Amino acid sequence: MPTKLDADLVADALGTLPGWTGDTSTIVRRVIMDEETSDETVEKISIVANELNHHPVVDRARGVTTFTVWTHSQGGVTDLDITLASRISEILRQHGIGDPVS
Repeated sequence: MPTKLDADLVADALGTLPGWTGDTSTIVRRVIMDEETSDETVEKISIVANELNHHPVVDRARGVTTFTVWTHSQGGVTDLDITLASRISEILRQHGIGDPVS
């Protein structure tokens, strides 16, 4: 079972995840991607999410893709969310996507 993180642990984790923001309720990353890159990236993220049995909420609109992560059953951000966010960031880097949307 995932462990829910307190505010200090979430802040520490976000310090290691450039581009991610959030608090104990959710963590979020917004990136600029064209539709084709977004399709490819989201497909790869889906594979990782299935492996972890933990899925982000993905919102795509006007060239911006937003990933929101939290653990429903724990009512907030857990260690599993940090793992998923890290894996999402790695996939984004593999696609040459580094800078978040402000």
